[in-house]
Amino acid sequence: MTTLEDIARVHTGWIIWRSDVGRWWATRRGPVDLEAIRMGCAMTLDADDPEALDAALAAQAELIATFAADPAAAG
Repeated sequence: MTTLEDIARVHTGWIIWRSDVGRWWATRRGPVDLEAIRMGCAMTLDADDPEALDAALAAQAELIATFAADPAAAG
């Protein structure tokens, strides 16, 4: 099982928490470029369980890496 600490250790650019109703959340520690948002990058994510949140954060990391490598890919 993935823990909150596991997720936070891997995804250091995010604040991770679990709500009192059991949903898992992450919000970025810093801003996201408007073009990155248009490409699908999110400021805040939520998921049913820690594994789903970890997967969503990994997908966000891939989007940011793609955008950083080629900002024109967003347009």
